[in-house]
Amino acid sequence: MTRRHDPPPDLRSCAEARIARRRKKQPAASSLSAELEVHRVELELQNEELRTASDVAETALARYTEVFDFAPIGYAVLDAGLQIREINHAGAALLGAERARLVGTRLAVHAARTGLPALHDLLDQARTAGRSVQAELELVRGGQPWQARVTAAALPRGDASLLIAFDDVTEARRKEIELASSELALREANQRKDDFLAMLSHELRNPLAPILTCVATLRLVEPGTEQASRMLDIIERSTNHMTRLIGDLLDVTRINTGKIQIERVPVELVGLVSGAVAGARLVLERRKLQLEARLPAGELWTQGDPVRLTQILSNLLTNARKFTPDGGRVTVSLARIDKRAVIRVRDTGIGIERSEIPALFQPFVQASQGLDRSRGGLGLGLAVARGLLELHGGRISIHSQGPGRGTEVTFDLPVELVHRPVDPAPVDAAPIAHRRILIIEDHADAAASLETLLAAEGHEVQTAADGVAGLALARAFDPDVVLCDLGLPTMDGFAVARAIRADPALRHGRLVAVSGYARPEDVARSRSAGFDSHLAKPVTLAALEAELTSADPSSDRAPGRPR
Repeated sequence: MTRRHDPPPDLRSCAEARIARRRKKQPAASSLSAELEVHRVELELQNEELRTASDVAETALARYTEVFDFAPIGYAVLDAGLQIREINHAGAALLGAERARLVGTRLAVHAARTGLPALHDLLDQARTAGRSVQAELELVRGGQPWQARVTAAALPRGDASLLIAFDDVTEARRKEIELASSELALREANQRKDDFLAMLSHELRNPLAPILTCVATLRLVEPGTEQASRMLDIIERSTNHMTRLIGDLLDVTRINTGKIQIERVPVELVGLVSGAVAGARLVLERRKLQLEARLPAGELWTQGDPVRLTQILSNLLTNARKFTPDGGRVTVSLARIDKRAVIRVRDTGIGIERSEIPALFQPFVQASQGLDRSRGGLGLGLAVARGLLELHGGRISIHSQGPGRGTEVTFDLPVELVHRPVDPAPVDAAPIAHRRILIIEDHADAAASLETLLAAEGHEVQTAADGVAGLALARAFDPDVVLCDLGLPTMDGFAVARAIRADPALRHGRLVAVSGYARPEDVARSRSAGFDSHLAKPVTLAALEAELTSADPSSDRAPGRPR
């Protein structure tokens, strides 16, 4: 008998070995029977190998199915017609439908109209590139577009099938955009900070320069002459300008942190606007600017802080003066429109580019200026005005037709029916009696200038440079008024105030904090320490006179203490 196909030697060897093991227990068979036995055992071994291979294939298929079905990103197999033949759970969830309903649909129906060309290009490339290709495009889920990252590759089956992997990158792209925007905003904020510091240096040096020049001039000219008087006027204007700059800085900080406070009292707006216009008229006329006020007859009332409302209007008039060339016109109008009082400040000045208007209410932002910054300012006036108006329930806006066509700033306030406050009967101002004043101040120039001013007014003044010396001098001098700095060496102003209030011989005097710290929390802390009032540096003569008037030298003095 001739065998057409001999089995592999290893398979025959295995069969003969198995037969040999069996023959130890069975009698030997004839040669034909033995050959048949070998074939039978060979078949038996092959079947066992096939069963093992089948088990391995089934295990591999189960693992593939698990990986495919439960992969964390979407997978789909597309047939030659680009219809979905298979899709996993994640893919179905990303497309927003059940797997059974998705099978047989074209992937293109799940693409947004804007993403359809990119999807077709991707699938065409995958069929011809011989490698996987990737793109980001818009798909649709529940009628809403989302950003998908799609990878496509041709399957090596010869039937033009494609394997598609896709996941949702909408949130990742949003965060990237936010991060890029944050980085851009940070760079812009850093640039604004640098610009602001340069601008602040410029604006503070401007008034400092004439102050120093005037001081040098005063050393050379005779006191009381016209030259000396003119130098003093320049020093006063420059100092007031610096005070306004610092005040605007503090105001915008307090507004942004919600720490500014306004007083709400009945305010008659016709009189307030008229007063603000009168206060600005002289300055505008020096620039040969015509100032016109258009005010209604009668009265128009609101509730608010008259000082802050005057500050808003003064800021707007200052801006109109800065940005209007000589010979121009500034018009202020007030009118009632429904339940709002509308105030407009219109100038014939240089105007504003429309694109620049939205940013002008941000702190430290101004319309474009040259390097000389001839218009000046820190760019805080409009930011402060908007913050203060919002506290009053008001609104502000800017309109300009463009460069060279002037600007109009409009703000409004709620009109309220209020009872006209009764004006107190006029009282003739009595001259301020001479006081015994103790100044506790560690800044030598500040102490010396304040002592000189008060002594020139006829008061008896003594000074101390620290808290311990000040407290000892208070006990020896027995002052009517103590003007005390807060940031003192050895013993700060708060401790000085507590010690004075604890001493029966000193507690009768008026205790005034004089400090560069003037936030609401600073004022509250000085009050709690025992100060009667709190003055912010630089202190004006009017503020000092008000404190001296409030001090009563005849109040409860300890018995036997000398005047």
